[in-house]
Amino acid sequence: MAEDKNNKAILIVEDDPLNMRLIVDLLELNGFNTLSCPDGPGALQALKNTIPDLILLDINMPKMNGFEVYEKIREDSRFDQIKVIAFSGSVMKEDEERIRAAGFDDFLPKPIDLKGLIRKIRGYLSI
Repeated sequence: MAEDKNNKAILIVEDDPLNMRLIVDLLELNGFNTLSCPDGPGALQALKNTIPDLILLDINMPKMNGFEVYEKIREDSRFDQIKVIAFSGSVMKEDEERIRAAGFDDFLPKPIDLKGLIRKIRGYLSI
């Protein structure tokens, strides 16, 4: 059963169409507004027009990886308060350490624990 809209917007940056559809459907079912982009350049373009409440950012993407996108996001002070959660299929300890060292607010390994994702998002958005 879908919850009432909470007016919180989440930008999802994911190059795999199946993963994107799963995450979008899950978030919308839980009352979130979503904006989706299949790559880093698209995400940066979208951020010119909107300021989401939270960003879910895939690390391994063509054109521009998640680290590069994150760096560009953090260069813009409009996004200082936005939480950015990285997710990746690379789940080696070194990969997670590199993601956390880069400054991401959190890391989720793929396949994503869907209940855990919603719990984390609600915690970060205080809802």
